[in-house]
Amino acid sequence: MPSIHSYTNLIRLVLSESGKYFLLLLLAVLAVRLWRRAAKLSGRVRWENLFLATIITAITITTGWLSICHSMSLMYFHFGMKAFRDYKLGPALSLFDSSLQFRKNADALGGRGVCLLFDGDAGKGIQTLDQARSMRHGKGTPFENFYEGLFYFFQNDTSNAVPLLEAASEHTDYVWAVTKLFAVIQLDRNRPDEASKLMQPYLQAKITEPDQAYIVARLELAEGKNAEARTIVDNFFSTSMAPYWKQRFEQLRITLKNGKT
Repeated sequence: MPSIHSYTNLIRLVLSESGKYFLLLLLAVLAVRLWRRAAKLSGRVRWENLFLATIITAITITTGWLSICHSMSLMYFHFGMKAFRDYKLGPALSLFDSSLQFRKNADALGGRGVCLLFDGDAGKGIQTLDQARSMRHGKGTPFENFYEGLFYFFQNDTSNAVPLLEAASEHTDYVWAVTKLFAVIQLDRNRPDEASKLMQPYLQAKITEPDQAYIVARLELAEGKNAEARTIVDNFFSTSMAPYWKQRFEQLRITLKNGKT
């Protein structure tokens, strides 16, 4: 379900695009009127109007071309983000590349970098993300920070993951996801109490995701509730889940199997 932030961004985009092309229409109308007026004049005034009409026409054509490139870039970026959220890395990467062909912009460059991170070219992905941040004077978007942090998290590189995830958590769209990742980090450090504190606002929520199920099962196990932990693991373990979580669930199943209920 789209967040209120995404909805607000969409409205802002529609309004800005409408304003841009309304201005372009006004310039085109002005250019046409100047050309028509020049045709009815003579002498010095005619040449002055022709000169002004030429300038306005050149501005209109240039503005129109830049506006079209900007709009096409935005469109490809929008569909690239949609493809990424649908877990279609190949199409997303292609769409971000198309966006960059129309206009080199930091957002599409960042999207490309994130796709490369998870598509097997981590070195190029990190380099591309650095380029995107450089275009914004060192700042990354919450989207870029979260997924680069997630990449480092999957590599068990918490020293690089934590600062990026903390930055991403300033955006409401990523608070829940970052909280779960930080809870896993605390569990890996044998700090179940700290993990429980992080998850406290969400412990009564219905378990709907593998990462959430893993954390709750680990917390139940830490409290000696092996039966409850085993039930959660059995309900959520699937051979089709992401490899990272599948490996953790399998380790947890071994621990529960060797334990006493």
